[in-house]
Amino acid sequence: MTDQLLILAESGAAASEGLSAPVIGIGTFLILMALLGLTWLTGGAQQRKRDTTSRMDPDR
Repeated sequence: MTDQLLILAESGAAASEGLSAPVIGIGTFLILMALLGLTWLTGGAQQRKRDTTSRMDPDR
């Protein structure tokens, strides 16, 4: 029964000329990776650390 449902779904997708599931999955993955890259770039994790002697820390 399940195999007939899969065949019907594949033929329906081909007949409607819509996007296939792998195309949607790859597109979603690329969008999420781009958002992760933007978050990493704007997060400040890659910035150089300042010299500890030049910091003016009132607690030291």
